[in-house]
Amino acid sequence: MPFTIHIARDFDQMSEVAAGLVLADIVEKQAARPDYVLGLATGNSPTGLYKHLAKAFNAGAADARRIRTFNLDEYVGLPGENAQQRSLNPESYTYFMATELFGLMRHRFAETNVPWGTLIDGDELEAALQAHPEDVELRGSDDGKEIAIRPGATGLLRRIGDEVLDAYAAKIAAAGGIDLHVVGCGGRGHVAFHECGIPFAGGRVLLVRLDDNTEENAVTDGHFASKDESPR
Repeated sequence: MPFTIHIARDFDQMSEVAAGLVLADIVEKQAARPDYVLGLATGNSPTGLYKHLAKAFNAGAADARRIRTFNLDEYVGLPGENAQQRSLNPESYTYFMATELFGLMRHRFAETNVPWGTLIDGDELEAALQAHPEDVELRGSDDGKEIAIRPGATGLLRRIGDEVLDAYAAKIAAAGGIDLHVVGCGGRGHVAFHECGIPFAGGRVLLVRLDDNTEENAVTDGHFASKDESPR
């Protein structure tokens, strides 16, 4: 499928044009069937788009109550004693979506989903990786790696594979797949946490060891005070 490239004069026009494209696809498909599945992303790029979408939904241009959403990624290793505390951390992508889109809307989406990284305790994961290196395979030609959990893994790693990674992919499939996905491109050409060099063949939802550049950018952008505080 060929790309259609739109050239905008600035961020505001880009946001308006992008929101119009998303909204047009929603309106077209909602006219033909009851449900729509929208993929979402975080970062600075889509924030203006989200404001335009929220305004359009609130004006009745499309029915948000007939839309399910799935986000691209979420951190593992944010501070907090439990999943709720980690989800409410201001640097979580769950929090980002609540402030940048979900909280701006008069009517809620039918369902919202952000990958379930906050279910994972970062320290427990690191301990499991050190204790059972045979249960994983690191995939990737650069610093960022997919942590591929082997079929015979046990304990925490097995649960993460089954209940977090595979379950999220299964939920997307059960919804019928994603109709349209909002994405942003990182400084090194990567999308979400699919770091440069990680092969595309493999798991549909990945557990990733982040590239140093991704960690450094998170610090530079003011999300974390230091690399030690940035999830890996």
